[in-house]
Amino acid sequence: MDLKERHQQAIAGVVPLETPLEFDRGEGSYLIDRSGRRYLDLMTGIAVNVLGYGHPAILEALQKQAQKYLHLYNGLGYQDIVVEFAEAIQAITEPGYPVYFGNSGTEAVEAALKLARAATGRAGIIAFRGAFHGRTYGSLSLTASNAKYRSAYEPLVPMVYHVDYPAPTRLGLTSEAALAHTQQQLMTLFADEIDPSKVAVIVVEPVQGEGGYVIPPAGFLPWLSELCQKNGILLAVDEVQSGMGRTGRWFAYQHANIHPDIVILGKALGGGLPISAMAARKDLMARWAPGTHGTTFGGNPAAAATGLAALKVMHQEHLVERARDLGAFALDALKPLQDLPGVVDVRGLGLMVAVEFEAERGESMVTAVMEEGLRRSMIVHPAGLRHEVIRLMPPLNIDQAVFEAALKELVDIIRGVVGGTH
Repeated sequence: MDLKERHQQAIAGVVPLETPLEFDRGEGSYLIDRSGRRYLDLMTGIAVNVLGYGHPAILEALQKQAQKYLHLYNGLGYQDIVVEFAEAIQAITEPGYPVYFGNSGTEAVEAALKLARAATGRAGIIAFRGAFHGRTYGSLSLTASNAKYRSAYEPLVPMVYHVDYPAPTRLGLTSEAALAHTQQQLMTLFADEIDPSKVAVIVVEPVQGEGGYVIPPAGFLPWLSELCQKNGILLAVDEVQSGMGRTGRWFAYQHANIHPDIVILGKALGGGLPISAMAARKDLMARWAPGTHGTTFGGNPAAAATGLAALKVMHQEHLVERARDLGAFALDALKPLQDLPGVVDVRGLGLMVAVEFEAERGESMVTAVMEEGLRRSMIVHPAGLRHEVIRLMPPLNIDQAVFEAALKELVDIIRGVVGGTH
């Protein structure tokens, strides 16, 4: 049997494959298939491989830790590498916020929900339509980007409420009107369905990821933060995809100059290895009774070592600032696409860059762009509630000339798809 047949026999089909490629290895910003063909990877494992593939600092850190031990249950004793990594996270999120480690973004969301209920004694949870927070039961109850994620698993966690995210193109409104719409929905929710005194936490993506790289109006997060403070509600920001420098700040919430109660991290946090974290106010963590939550592999020392190595490289090479500058360049390069019929929007924050197509033909156009990209040895990724968005999330250290060439290629591909030549 060939690899495709073996895969179909051995791997559960619940995870669909987006390409027919058979991968062999990665080098820098490229993935290489078994025939030796190189593909420029502009999705980086869904924003995980923040330094691309095979970075010397990542490999050195992994090898060094592997020679000591690969796993040690985090509740067994003190580990310098795990503490050092937590301290490095505190330095870029909110100083003094203790860190809880998990394995994936969905685990970090689950931890945040449990902490919020335990610390407040309240049960209500509010999230936003278009959100993706994960697929385990608690996080899935918040996820509202596609009914297929939820419908086979109901009933889900109770006392979870959704309101519209202030997404201008999705709502067909101006930014100001979209913000007012969301504000009104929240006020109506408090008046008609759940008193704010019963709400433990509002969980929000500062930039919606799976929902289409949606950037909310500038006043949204400050207003939401003030609303939470006024009503004793915790504010949790899900930075699983938007964090770790991708938006041109360490975390997307920092663009709004707010201080959330809980920060949820994942994806790029481990520099390519699976690890997640949930950082929260010290007084909240003090109300989380020891032994009431935990995980076997959370804070894995190998992943902590590679994550710490990635953070050091990002500091040394000023990659957060580079993400801001490359993102601005990308928007300039892609903005002319907005004049094309069928293109709704070009937007981005740092190296979270998106092109949105009209809803009616969006999914077919995105599929065509992805297929033509593969033919030209470039991997891009869909997003949006109906897969009507192409999102770019390249390594933060991608060569600028390579990225510029890729953007020109992408513009040509999209022009061809819109014009019917591809």
